[in-house]
Amino acid sequence: MLSPAVKVKKFVLQRHKFLYVWFPVVFYSGIIFYVSSLSTISVPLSGFNFDKAVHIVEYLPFGFLLARALQHTNTNLSGKNLVGLVMVLSLVYGLSDEFHQSFVPGRQAGLLDVLADTIGGWLGGWFYIKVKVIK
Repeated sequence: MLSPAVKVKKFVLQRHKFLYVWFPVVFYSGIIFYVSSLSTISVPLSGFNFDKAVHIVEYLPFGFLLARALQHTNTNLSGKNLVGLVMVLSLVYGLSDEFHQSFVPGRQAGLLDVLADTIGGWLGGWFYIKVKVIK
């Protein structure tokens, strides 16, 4: 049986690990939310391809951080399952981001943006498993 001091230490370490892996995801999600709440963003070379590339690049770190957090939280996730879950969560967050953006003056929501967000999240998750060599 564990002593109360050991139980407290174990609890603190688990909590620290949780913050260590999930805080970057929450922080980066907040950055995405903040940027999407800006009513005007000057985008050089605006156009279909550039806009979608920005969405992909914006969500790539999100997918990487999300994969890292999920893998540290549930080590039983295989590479394919991890990337699949990251893709679904990127889709859901992308949908919520576009919904939020639809209420911002001067901004508009788009399903192609959600697709680009999902691709960016998927690429971030894929890059994470390649870096970590998760089978």
